[in-house]
Amino acid sequence: MVYLFEKFRLDEKNFSLTRGGQRISVEPKALRVLLVLAASGGRLLEKRVLLEAVWKDTFVEETTLTRAIAVLRKNLGDDPRSPTYIETIPTLGYRFIAPVELVDRTEVEPLETESAQLGHPSDPIATDPVVASESEVDRVAYTNIGVTPRSWAGFYVGGALVVTLITIFAGAHFVYRARPSLGAKDTIVLADFTNTSGDQLFDDTLRQGMVVQLEQSPILHLVSEPRIRRTLRLMGRAPDSSLTPDLAREVCQRVGGAAILDGSISRAGTEYVLGLRAQNCETGELLDVEQVQVGRKEDVLGALSRIATKFRTRVGESVASVTTFDTPLAEATTPSLDALKAFSQGIKLFNTTGSGQALPLFKRATELDPDFAMAHAWLGRMYADFGEESLSIESTRKSYQLRERASDRERFSIDASYDLLVSGNLLKARDTCEAWVHMYPRDSFPHAFLSGTIYPAFGQYEKAFDEAKKTIEVDPDFVAGYRNLALNSIALNRLQDAAEAIQQASDRKLFVASFITDRYWIAFLKGNTINMKLALEQAPTNPWLVNYEAFSLARSGHLASAREMSRRAVNLSRQASRRDTQAQLEVAGSLLEAFYGDPHAARNLAMGALRLSTGKNTEFGVASVLAMTGDASQALRLTEDLAARFQEDTIVQYNYVPQLRALLALKNHEPNRALDLLQVSSSYELSQPLYPIYIRGEALLAMGRASEAAAEFQKILDHPGLVMNDPLSVIARLELGKSYALLGNRVEAKTNYENLLSMLNDADETTKIATQVRTEYAKMMSWR
Repeated sequence: MVYLFEKFRLDEKNFSLTRGGQRISVEPKALRVLLVLAASGGRLLEKRVLLEAVWKDTFVEETTLTRAIAVLRKNLGDDPRSPTYIETIPTLGYRFIAPVELVDRTEVEPLETESAQLGHPSDPIATDPVVASESEVDRVAYTNIGVTPRSWAGFYVGGALVVTLITIFAGAHFVYRARPSLGAKDTIVLADFTNTSGDQLFDDTLRQGMVVQLEQSPILHLVSEPRIRRTLRLMGRAPDSSLTPDLAREVCQRVGGAAILDGSISRAGTEYVLGLRAQNCETGELLDVEQVQVGRKEDVLGALSRIATKFRTRVGESVASVTTFDTPLAEATTPSLDALKAFSQGIKLFNTTGSGQALPLFKRATELDPDFAMAHAWLGRMYADFGEESLSIESTRKSYQLRERASDRERFSIDASYDLLVSGNLLKARDTCEAWVHMYPRDSFPHAFLSGTIYPAFGQYEKAFDEAKKTIEVDPDFVAGYRNLALNSIALNRLQDAAEAIQQASDRKLFVASFITDRYWIAFLKGNTINMKLALEQAPTNPWLVNYEAFSLARSGHLASAREMSRRAVNLSRQASRRDTQAQLEVAGSLLEAFYGDPHAARNLAMGALRLSTGKNTEFGVASVLAMTGDASQALRLTEDLAARFQEDTIVQYNYVPQLRALLALKNHEPNRALDLLQVSSSYELSQPLYPIYIRGEALLAMGRASEAAAEFQKILDHPGLVMNDPLSVIARLELGKSYALLGNRVEAKTNYENLLSMLNDADETTKIATQVRTEYAKMMSWR
């Protein structure tokens, strides 16, 4: 049968997919999936059905199917967010949604192409030069996901040295040599390009261009920039030292790499000569040499792409893989050398000094080329590092709009960033990262996204903990892995594991300012006020850390000092011109007042925050304060605005909005309705903050179901690593004491009240919760 849809022709007998008469290279298993989908008549096909149909004789994981779908989408040019061909039905399966015309093959003329005469890919004599044999592709695919259906030891190609000089255009040429002896698990160190052309525009630029090209390969593995910079430090070198071939070889030896690549650009008359050499970093043996000569500066990026492609082929990467994942550099980045240079310098500074100095260079790159997708993506990440929600969203949305101007690997990153920062659709972000992991198994970023944001948002801290460990396994010098391991350990109340994660990073000379905050949290949870103070002294201008100290002070009833510290945090963010951060810190100050102090002051602070930002986190915080302090109409307006503006956002739709609606129902004396509204939040209630659990407890208490209410409040207290110093740590214990008192359990009630009295022993007189605890305790003790 032949299936016709849009401009595509899917031929079952010839096992081929063509578009406009041109054959498209598709991995055989992926093509089998497409045949099953196209023949389904638009029905939903469960993942189980597809797996059984395509891999019936082999056990594979579900992620193998995810990878096949990703490959098909690339081949078809299908956008998973607005699909034309393959629609994902979350957790269930896939549906082919394009209209399909089914034609008996005898009714159509055979294609007049050479490829139509080729054998079925399972035929051992098939000789298609573009589509690799099924067995070859499967070996690569299974290796990438860690499932090996048969024994094979990797790539090794020997043979006599053959050197051929071929003119490709306008005097361009390259040199063939014997294939290098590099296996799929070998790592490569990329040296700086030697630039003797006299044009400084090529400094850093060509090396970064080569990184982009080689990282498209699912097989090759470049030693990461953080690992290179750390190794340079251990060698007593400055981390931003020029990575000459000799220095790169020493780095390669220290990290256990297999080869170094060093490139060069020079002038030959009016032309540019671009070269690339591969050497065994232990023996110095020359493994491969490539060279291209071009007549114009504007042709250099295209020449760099061709050299990278040739090298990947000669390393032993399959033709199918190289064909599928080989976006030309000008399309994967920018045709502007000036923009690419600014971007390259931004990457270099980010890896040596951090986000602050890198941000202006990424911004410059987007100004030089407004269509530079990767530059917009990195700019969005830099703004996110500084808590600038609005600017981060703007840049990330722009990169997503330009995602077709990026490589497949970078597209994964752009898609994940878009869902994390813009749409908030964590289910899509999770699917993207899982497909990313299996397409690029040596990439640490998807593991970092899963461990740092996605799994914690679902309250799945064990999974997040495991993904953080995988991040470190993939790249032991990627500091985000240690940071996420520490955070998830704290969430799981494994304080020793958290401290060890930070120490492991320190032992490798890795540091990020957030480690100081993590040490503060560990000290807080251990009740170590001395170490809390030391952490604060290490980062006295970190507005968030100053704000955390304000909450710690308020928790012990020192409201005047807490207010002063809160104002200091806001001023620090104002001085740094961070409007979104300032708004969120204003909300934090209003929450302190709402729980511990003056409701009127809480409302004023909240409305001030809203004038600074209407970001989802700010708006949620303001709505919460207004609901708690009696401004129901304004709180409802903000709640509905959140629901309308962030329709895809998982946390907004399944946590923020139900929580606000339930709180408003509770304030309106409708506890039954509050419980119903919170049902949708049950799968997300252990994501921070834990207010849905608290509101459920309050609703149960209002209904006289004190025993069930006590269980909810106890759930909060059982997760100190999630609650930290949030007012819930005080309020939940107060409500637990009240619940036990209503149950007639004076022993437990007395214990909880006395714990609070000890905590609030020297509280300020204006701390209303201290007065409430004393009053309720005295009332309980007066009972006979």
